[in-house]
Amino acid sequence: MFQFKKKPLAYLVPMFALSLAPAAFAQDSVEDNKELAKEGSQEVQALENVVVTATRREASVEDIPLNISVVDEQTLRRKNITDAKKFIEQSVAISAPQNSARFSDSVTVRGLNVSRVDANNLEQFIRSTLSYYLDETPLPHLRYRIKDVARVETLLGPQGTLYGAGSLGGTVRYITNQPNLEESEFSVNTSVSQTAESSGLSSDTDFVINLPLSETVAVRASMAYLDEKGYIDRAVNPTWRTGDTAWEGDPKPGQLLYKDDDWHEATSGKVSLLWKPSEDLSVTFSHIQQSELAHGINGASRLPVSRFCGDDDACSENTTRETTPYQYDAYTVVSRYEEFSDRDFVLDSVDLDLSLSGFDIVSSTSVYSDDSKGQGDYADYGNIYYGWISPEIALATSNNSAYMTFDNAYEGITHETRLVSNGDGPLSWIAGVYYGKQEKSLKFSEWMPDLDDIAGLDRSTAGGRVNEGYAEDLGSTYSEVAVFGEATYAISDRWDVTLGARVFNYEDDADGIVTDYLGFTSGDRISNIKGTGESIYKFNTSYDLTDDVMVYATLSQGFRRGGANAFKEEGGNIPTEEIQYYEPDTVDNYEIGVKGSLLDGRLFVHADVYQMDWKNAQTYWDQTVGGYLPINGTTNGPDSRTQGIEVMTKLRLTESVSLTYEAMTTGAEWAEDKEVCTYIGGSDCFTYEKGGELGGTADWRHNFGATYDTVLDNGIGVYASVNGRYFGDTPSDRADKEGEGVYVRDAYTVIDAYVGLDYENYAVALWVDNLTNDDAEVSGQRGGRMGYRAINLRPRTVGLNLSYDF
Repeated sequence: MFQFKKKPLAYLVPMFALSLAPAAFAQDSVEDNKELAKEGSQEVQALENVVVTATRREASVEDIPLNISVVDEQTLRRKNITDAKKFIEQSVAISAPQNSARFSDSVTVRGLNVSRVDANNLEQFIRSTLSYYLDETPLPHLRYRIKDVARVETLLGPQGTLYGAGSLGGTVRYITNQPNLEESEFSVNTSVSQTAESSGLSSDTDFVINLPLSETVAVRASMAYLDEKGYIDRAVNPTWRTGDTAWEGDPKPGQLLYKDDDWHEATSGKVSLLWKPSEDLSVTFSHIQQSELAHGINGASRLPVSRFCGDDDACSENTTRETTPYQYDAYTVVSRYEEFSDRDFVLDSVDLDLSLSGFDIVSSTSVYSDDSKGQGDYADYGNIYYGWISPEIALATSNNSAYMTFDNAYEGITHETRLVSNGDGPLSWIAGVYYGKQEKSLKFSEWMPDLDDIAGLDRSTAGGRVNEGYAEDLGSTYSEVAVFGEATYAISDRWDVTLGARVFNYEDDADGIVTDYLGFTSGDRISNIKGTGESIYKFNTSYDLTDDVMVYATLSQGFRRGGANAFKEEGGNIPTEEIQYYEPDTVDNYEIGVKGSLLDGRLFVHADVYQMDWKNAQTYWDQTVGGYLPINGTTNGPDSRTQGIEVMTKLRLTESVSLTYEAMTTGAEWAEDKEVCTYIGGSDCFTYEKGGELGGTADWRHNFGATYDTVLDNGIGVYASVNGRYFGDTPSDRADKEGEGVYVRDAYTVIDAYVGLDYENYAVALWVDNLTNDDAEVSGQRGGRMGYRAINLRPRTVGLNLSYDF
């Protein structure tokens, strides 16, 4: 079994920052600026023109003719949004199962999804139609916590022209705070919270220091530490294994119950150095790192249908695994083995900005690594794959069970240089080059104790390691070179037209090994896939109906790379070329929208309708060998289509009171029939039928909120807010024909609230998540003999935030 160790703090950041703190205090104080900062950032003035860089140039959100939203640093902190999972919950257009911190999530944007949206230990089953950026760097995941982040920008719809491959449905960008040459800063923020059913207090603390070292050099450092206590207990044994049949515990053989087992710790830090020798040139060097340990699962185990129904056939026919009673209670999961994910993330970058006559040069180069190792219980699948060998291994007749381990690693380098026009004429443009290379390694092993002795295995012929029944070591190297550009021409003072294109070449080398103790699925996965002269385009036009209201129309495209499977000859049947290699999938997005301010600027409205045509949609597929052993892979399903409406409004009732409302409805389904066959000659075939729903997205989403924000005569800032989120019925998987039944999670509503005070350098806030303590199911993990694991909303959590700015 893997062993994990709790990481020390990110030494570089605190040691460096603390060494600078005395100098920061000695240099100057910023308390005289706090009153102005408070007054300018009140939420009652939330309709101000927030400047973003999502279009690769600075522009106001209200002036960008796209579906773009931004959440600033103050709002992120007030709403206690500290990571990507919590951020995605706030969006009506982006959906992801609210899994435990241990899992990566399959993310759906505007209905684009054909993967299961359950919790899954294996990274190769995770799919996303959203691309992630940390400043200028595209990443395989967005695990970096939202700390010392100036804002988070979200662009909906494919953004392939400027953001490249992977941005099928949209793009999320974390924009971190940069060093400031003007003043010294030092701030400390801490949050203490209590979750219902938990026996401990959670804490989340961060500090930031900014120090000008000279007129041209400044440094900024930050560090954050999360200690999130659990509330789910882990029982080693299911309810029916007691006495002599009881399993020993893991990692402590004599311990059969682990209290509050779903805890989470994370340490993150950043150091940036800015050199600005002139007004026209700046260079920034940054180092970011994060270590986290996500333990357990926010789930509760239900009884298997066979245990609940016994010999009652009518009960078995009318009961699903998701609806049986809990084995213990709603806060106890059954797992013989310890479950965890131990992750490390490091990013180093250098960014250059140079302003010349007529255009700016913006260049960014980054290298990163993203590693995760972990372990999970595997009793159900272990029984399926190994239980038939002997009663000494089968769950029903032995004291044995399986577990799994994984070791995933990503390393990458990216470079982008773009030229951005800075003139005042009717033509504005962006042109750039991009290079990216990513090496990926996904390792996964199934372990069955005593397998070698009981099965009499000879590893010199069976391959693998002792008691390892199955192993994957899947590696790939993907590289891409692209040129891109966009040009906007102002036909008149009110009418703009934008054309964009991206042309790119890519190469994908896959080199993997599969080792199966039976030999059925063993083999190499070696392939080379190239794409030359691939292209995607964008057209956008906008017209200002008034000085405050615009209408726009967009046609934009997105692209995602293809790949190869390891399907093999079975019983003389040879896999087809179509099934061995799956093609890239693309999206054509058609969108019409209106956005602007009404009622003398008190009401802001953004509404759009869209249709997205998804071609060659990539979805999961498996080949069965040896009668029941699966080889998992990907294939191109039929074309699909999503259609939807999005609405966002902000209304300032008074100088102190504002209301917000957002809504989305979308429908996503297969747009054609398609038959896919595993073997040449047309055997092992499956037909996808037009009208089958894609799943993963609620039929309706609504967000609503009311905020009070003011500054009293004595200088005390007072703010309070109540926010609700409604999630409609959500299918957990795709349906491959119209009317086909899949498990649908029921609709639910979550209400959060906060109230706070600001005064001079101090801030205090009380917040509550899940105010009504709703226990709706939001995700799950499939189970057979061990029972289904239901993942429910985190119980009511009450927290206190304290901040002090020096």
